[in-house]
Amino acid sequence: MLAFIVTGVGTPSSMGSLGGTSSTDIARAGDRSLSVNDVSHRVQLELRQAKEQQPETTMALLLQGGVLEQLVDQLTDLLSIRAFGEAHGMTVSDKLGDAEIASIPAFHGASGKFDETRYQQALSSRGITPEEFRADIDQSIAIRHLLVPISASAGSPRDLVLPYAALLVERRSGSVVDFRNSAFAAGPAPTEAQLNAFYTANRARYTVPEQRLIRYALIDKAMIAKSATATEAEIATQYKKDAAKYASREKRDLTQIIVQDQKTAQLIAQKIAAGSSMAEAAKAAQADAILLKASEKASFAEQSSPSVADAAFGAAQGRIVGPVKSGLGWHIIRVDAVTQSGGKTLAQARAEIASSLSSQKAADAFANLLANVEDAVSDGQTFDDVVKSRGLAVISTPALTVSGLAISQPGYRFDPSLAPLLKDAFQAELDDDPAMIPLGATKDAFYDLDRVIAAAPKPFAAIRATVLADFVANRASKAARKAAETALAQAKAGAPLASLGGSTRTLSLRRVDVLKQGSAPTPDVQQLFDLGLGKANVVPTADKQGWMLVKLERIEVGDLRSDPSLVPATQSQLSNAIGQEYTAQFANAVKAAIKTERNEDAIRELRRSLTGSAGR
Repeated sequence: MLAFIVTGVGTPSSMGSLGGTSSTDIARAGDRSLSVNDVSHRVQLELRQAKEQQPETTMALLLQGGVLEQLVDQLTDLLSIRAFGEAHGMTVSDKLGDAEIASIPAFHGASGKFDETRYQQALSSRGITPEEFRADIDQSIAIRHLLVPISASAGSPRDLVLPYAALLVERRSGSVVDFRNSAFAAGPAPTEAQLNAFYTANRARYTVPEQRLIRYALIDKAMIAKSATATEAEIATQYKKDAAKYASREKRDLTQIIVQDQKTAQLIAQKIAAGSSMAEAAKAAQADAILLKASEKASFAEQSSPSVADAAFGAAQGRIVGPVKSGLGWHIIRVDAVTQSGGKTLAQARAEIASSLSSQKAADAFANLLANVEDAVSDGQTFDDVVKSRGLAVISTPALTVSGLAISQPGYRFDPSLAPLLKDAFQAELDDDPAMIPLGATKDAFYDLDRVIAAAPKPFAAIRATVLADFVANRASKAARKAAETALAQAKAGAPLASLGGSTRTLSLRRVDVLKQGSAPTPDVQQLFDLGLGKANVVPTADKQGWMLVKLERIEVGDLRSDPSLVPATQSQLSNAIGQEYTAQFANAVKAAIKTERNEDAIRELRRSLTGSAGR
């Protein structure tokens, strides 16, 4: 319960709204109700998420797993707790709800802040309305404020923790007697009746999973590259449109003197003409000679005036220009250097323009083709109509399982790049329209579900050899188990393990050693820590190829001083367990106090209706 609330958004049951207005209620708590529509909507969301992980999942399989009962239990508990909070004056403000939504990372844009568009898209993709989502957010906040303090207040004193921590360092030793199936494989050949009976009893073992046959056509942008080649006329038009881009650029180094009256400007010009340098002539007039490097005409015109720029950029290198008037005063300019850069003729720019135009035409044609195909399907055209009229090559797959395995063609390999197509095909219904599935930026697959082969057992005649091998293996396993159970009875009567047959070995481990391995313990090790002192039991081997008799013979008390960190770690785990227990007990107490009622008839009716609603 606590994890369900604290994790909140993203869990299958955290989307939607409580307290619906359906005429039939699944449950009621105080003034709040849980409607059939609420639960049905959440079961559909659960199915959608399950299909994303396992496309072959159906509503029937989902319900067999107890999902409906779990959801009803969870939602009823939450309904009761929310009603309890409201009965005691707990409300959730709009500001608090807004802050909660804005804090959810899934709704953040590239800037790391809440993005309204992403928020709407995320809800839409899961079939959730903003009103439903907001109702759940408000409920999550209210319930979290009730449950988290209860759980967080739990603690475990050191004296309570020490006995549990000590269990981690105690050493347990025992013996194991192995009875391998291979030692019991001999026996008479089975009759046909025995084989048929074994096959019938184990039909699920020989059942082939559902298979689907798919027809598809790949639509690749490369397919239309030739038709998208730019023509000479298009290239020439684009060159003219981008004339400024391909024109050469002229830059000039200029030395400029600006004075405020024309007479002074004329005297400066005369001195320069007589042989004075620009700097000397400027100094004599108490002005400055300013050097302008790599000036372009447009920028120079903005700094002075168009007429000054025309004069400066119309003169040859080394010439003196002026006086020319602008809003700044009178200009005397010397052209120090002229540099030409860039510039391309049509012939020089042709390849660049052709590549750009062809790429854009191909992208447009590709997008138009995809849209055209989808429009054709919307207009009622069949898969065959569409591919034939557009000259698309059709590929037909053999019968495939959801993993892409072709049971009838062992050497067949399904292209991994088509995984999105296969996933969608196993979510589709046989009478669905053909669909377009993106495979990347430049490739899509247009497909049609051709046939569905329901899961069914292989014919006995086709797998008789396999059934025979399985029968013999099963008989050997039963014999090995019988031998192990006989040995167990003898061991309980006091017989030494070494005299019981099989292969004997010893085990000696501490719990902490098993935990540090990071994997689940093998059955014999698990038994070592489950059994009481002097007790024995029979369990299957880890590889399922035999049986083991495990006996616990000795327990040695450990010393916690060998690993002091075990005490705080155990204390933390025990506190969490106590907190979960507090939360569960609180939920039970709330349901009793708030008078929660469930409508079992409505739950059964909902189950019946859902079994017929396992849509795509």
